[in-house]
Formats: sequence, structure tokens, C-alpha cells
Amino acid sequence: MPDLGLKVKQLKKRKDEFKEALREAKKKRMARTEYEGIPIVRITNKFGSGDRTVVEEFYVLKQYQKPAAYLRDFYWFDQKGNRVTNAVPRDREQAEIQIMHGPYKRFDNGNLTDEGYYYVGAKDGRWEKYDRNFMLVDKVRWHRGFPAEARITYYDSAHTRVKEVIPVEFGKIKGTYMAFHENGRLAEEGRYDNGVKVGRWTEYYPNTTRQFRRKLTQHARDQWDTGFEPYVISEWDEKGKMTYERPKENTVVEEADDN
Repeated sequence: MPDLGLKVKQLKKRKDEFKEALREAKKKRMARTEYEGIPIVRITNKFGSGDRTVVEEFYVLKQYQKPAAYLRDFYWFDQKGNRVTNAVPRDREQAEIQIMHGPYKRFDNGNLTDEGYYYVGAKDGRWEKYDRNFMLVDKVRWHRGFPAEARITYYDSAHTRVKEVIPVEFGKIKGTYMAFHENGRLAEEGRYDNGVKVGRWTEYYPNTTRQFRRKLTQHARDQWDTGFEPYVISEWDEKGKMTYERPKENTVVEEADDN
């Protein structure tokens, strides 16, 4: 007598294997058409000639989606200029602005030199740079537009409205600091050098139509200039009219050293 129970088990196993294969195939197809659950379109861009030929392989959003309001800039593919850029798009229809989203690779003369990811126009995840011998020369981790080490606070529990970004490099507060109003507008921006405010810091009003500065303050050039006393250079009202300007003869330009 045939073992019907065994045949049923074998049939069920084959069905389960078939379903699993279908699921894996679907995942692979989705990986080519979606990133982080958002539909994308693959683009190959080529420019230059000879040993200066550059080829870029990347993805853009299938449908336009406005980048996060807190981004100081965002990356998009300029079809007219034939390049990936973070320049402010001017006089463009939304359909013409192809927002970067998904994996990105750049090849110089056939050699992979840069690779990373974008999330709705912002650098995301690990970005790496290589020399001609494919030796790693630089590696930076990002989290949707901010360095991964940065300390970020939010106005909401869903983490969609950024309140403050404290820059951190190798455990030290260093780099560009940003604070935002609750409506997403930039509230304050400046640089830290090992926990010390340096260079010019700018404060802004929370205007929604046009961003107006509130105050411009000068700090020391670097962390070592401990004797420098910060001073206000200029102040403006909410309509952009200057209400205070420090006399020129008393103003000493002390720009921060970005290096």
C-alpha cells in the first residue's frame, strides 16, 4: 500500500519551496524598483571622453516627492545639465526635478570611485571613496542628510520634524550646528570646533514665505582663541529691516577655519 501521508508531506514541501522561491523572486524585482518602500527609476549617466569618461549609475524617485524641509540642500539629477547636483533648482517644474533616491555609484575610466545611498535627496547610510587601485580612501556614514554621529532631537515622536542637530565627529562636538523652528524653518546655524562656537553664527525668524535673518554674531576663529569676546555684527526686524549694525572700525573679521 502506498504511503499517502508521505506523498502529501512531499507535495506540501514542494509547494512551500515554490512559494518561498516566488517570494525571493519578488524581493529581487522589488529591489530594482523600490528603495525603502518608495518606487524608483534606474538611470545611467555618462559624460566626458577617453580616459576622463565618467559613468554614474543611480536611481531617482519615480514620482516627485518634496525633500524634508530641514535639509539645507538636496541632491537631484539635472537632465539639462547632465549631472547630479545639489544646486537650488530654479524655474523648474516638479516633473523636471528628479530627486535622488537609492544606490549610487560613480566610475572614472571604468574604476569605481564613489558609492553610497540617497534617501529622498539626502545622503544616507555609508558613503565610500576609492582610488584607482580600489583602495578605500574615505568613508562617511550619514543618516538622511546628517552625519550619523550627530545628536538629533525632534519636535515629534515620529521623528519627522527636526529640532536640533549637534555635530559630532569622533566623539567631539565639531562641525555645522543647526536648530530649526517648529515649522521646519532654520532657526540658527553656526560651527563648533571641539565644543567651542567659532566663526559667524546666524539666527533666523520663523517666517514661512521668506527667510529673514534675526542676528549675526561673530565668534573666535578657532577653539584656541580663548581671549576672544563674541560680538553682534548686525540685527534685523521680522521684515528684514536692519535695526543694528556694529561700526566698521570696531569689526574684526574672524571667519571659522573649516579645516
